[in-house]
Amino acid sequence: MTAWSMLQLSEYFSAITRAGDVAAAARIAVQQATEATDAELGAVIFGDSLGASVGLGRSPDPAVFTGVRSGTETSTFPGVGDAYVSVFALGEAGERLLVARTDEAFGPDERQMLQGMAKVLGLALRSLRTLAAEQQLRHDREREAESRLVLLQALERRERLLETLLRVQRAAGQGAPLGDLLDSITAGARRLLDDDGVAALVMHDLTDPAQLTVASVAGGSSTGRDAVLQAARRAITAGRTIAEGELAAAPVHIGDRVAGAFVVAGNGGGVRDSERRDVLAAFSEQASLALTGAHTQAAMHEAHHDPLTRLPNRALFLQRVEQVLAEDTGAALLYLDLDLFKQVNDTLGHAAGDELLRGVADRLSASVRDTDMAARFGGDEFAVLLEPISSELEAWEIAHRVIDAISEPFDIAGRAVLTRASVGIAYSGAGRTAEHLVEDADLAMYRAKKTKPGTCRAFEPRMRTELLRPAC
Repeated sequence: MTAWSMLQLSEYFSAITRAGDVAAAARIAVQQATEATDAELGAVIFGDSLGASVGLGRSPDPAVFTGVRSGTETSTFPGVGDAYVSVFALGEAGERLLVARTDEAFGPDERQMLQGMAKVLGLALRSLRTLAAEQQLRHDREREAESRLVLLQALERRERLLETLLRVQRAAGQGAPLGDLLDSITAGARRLLDDDGVAALVMHDLTDPAQLTVASVAGGSSTGRDAVLQAARRAITAGRTIAEGELAAAPVHIGDRVAGAFVVAGNGGGVRDSERRDVLAAFSEQASLALTGAHTQAAMHEAHHDPLTRLPNRALFLQRVEQVLAEDTGAALLYLDLDLFKQVNDTLGHAAGDELLRGVADRLSASVRDTDMAARFGGDEFAVLLEPISSELEAWEIAHRVIDAISEPFDIAGRAVLTRASVGIAYSGAGRTAEHLVEDADLAMYRAKKTKPGTCRAFEPRMRTELLRPAC
């Protein structure tokens, strides 16, 4: 799940928990679910009746929605025609969230978000019903005081569950590191269990997917690690929630793939089985959202960074340059080409060449400012966006700092290896594009390399007609 969807879910969470009753919560839920997915139709279904719906008027025939069951991929709706459908259980028998749209099927991230919405809605509905029962209890003086206390305690625990989930959602929305976020999920679940309870996230081992490892755990003084791993393996194999004695486990997903399991245990402290199931369902979903979000961000990072040096690649660099040019804050672009790199590859081999490129990337990053962006364009060519730049002199000073840093010997495979950088400089201006700025800096670099390698040149229009300015 992306950062956007985590924030969307957090807003949705807050809205339905503030609803005054079941009907209001259902209306808010179906409206936000359809808006979040650009769906034309949606409904909250209670058995054979509608809790709320959008898309077919105020009083649609309930059978239009209630006839659509989980697992259905498409369905036909009056006045709309064929539509793609996603249906998710709310937790209670026969209660489900349905959304439908006509233009395209729901993707894995959308289904993950909708499943999270359904789980949160189910928790909110149960809390509202508990509150309604408690209010009714106040009017029924014949009820026993002990029953009232039990009900109030159950309501308090559900409110604590919702508050804990909201804290986790806020941490995710603020970009907390994945490890910290997973620890907050297991710790939050543990606080809602009894004194001897345990909450653990078990994942497939990265080095050996056939093995399982405990990625995060809270509590567990009376529950052994082997028992937790066995419960997780059974849930992963079954692909559903399992419960055996004091242990219960539910699969955890990254997108549509089962990546592990969330395990809870404990029998004391007055926590009822239904409440333990709610904790398991809610926090396994939170773990899935956190892991999916981290996986999506990692994939985006891989797509926009050079695998050898870990610097931004050409596509990400040009995207940033276009953004800076649109802001018109004043910028300069350095284009670098290494001298003697081919000799290193030919004499020491490609492994030494790769090590040299990584070393150059490190020195380049250390030579520029925190506001600048260094990138690798491929081969032995690099670029740096200097932003903001107050004067041309500032750009020249940074360019010389880069040249000096790269000219120092590199220790590669126990040998001192020398290289140098020829640098071209181009400045932002009215009507410039990222590609034009790169072309100008590249041409200036070529002139520097041709006349005096290991120096820098600033672009001048005359260079396009083979007129050279003196090397700096």
